[in-house]
Amino acid sequence: MRFAEANNNSAGSGVEIIDSVRTIIAESLKIPVERLTPETRLDELGAESLDVIEIVFGLEEKFDISVPFKADQGTRVTVPGNGGPEEIEFSTVGDVANIVQKLIAAKHRAP
Repeated sequence: MRFAEANNNSAGSGVEIIDSVRTIIAESLKIPVERLTPETRLDELGAESLDVIEIVFGLEEKFDISVPFKADQGTRVTVPGNGGPEEIEFSTVGDVANIVQKLIAAKHRAP
């Protein structure tokens, strides 16, 4: 997913969500946010499993969502999609932003 492809939603614009995701990742890994592009892989940044868990907690707190990430099950996350559950990699900055956007959208669709 490209950052420019983000859609607007009631939780903030896609760009605001992406900027927040980038900030959370940068703060967790103690790196400049400018290093983060959609294609940047978390493992290439030196993120280890505890770093990823810290990122997940930061995302959950910031966006009031529950990220279904299980460190012992690899880097795939199952999120609600328009056609049913969808598996997405949790390995690049773009993947993380995409997951957050889908979880926010699902939260707003829920009754």
